[in-house]
Amino acid sequence: MMRSLHLLANIKHFARHIVPKAKTVQAPAPDFSQRFVGTWSFLDTKTHHNHLLKITPDLVIQIDGQELPGHITGLDGSALTFVDHFGYQLVVHTNEHGPVSVYDESSNLNYPITAAHPQGPAPSA
Repeated sequence: MMRSLHLLANIKHFARHIVPKAKTVQAPAPDFSQRFVGTWSFLDTKTHHNHLLKITPDLVIQIDGQELPGHITGLDGSALTFVDHFGYQLVVHTNEHGPVSVYDESSNLNYPITAAHPQGPAPSA
């Protein structure tokens, strides 16, 4: 009897090593970056000046054609967070239709944004 239990234990041990374990496969994380790509307009209520915010496909942030030095620190389905070289956050908020506002920590203001189409060269006649 003891011999059979020992044999059974050896078979179980052997079976564990030759039978592959089922691997848990995680779904890839969704890529929300393209949700933020585009050009938007917002009004600075202090200066009454319209600005253009552009986010390129590689997530470079530009305002009025000037690249902002800094880096992306957060990206999910509702917000893209960028920290500039002074340490201030610029947070672009979005919904299922696209970006809706930008928060500028340096001024502690939230600006509604609308889709903008940059002016290109005039079509030739």
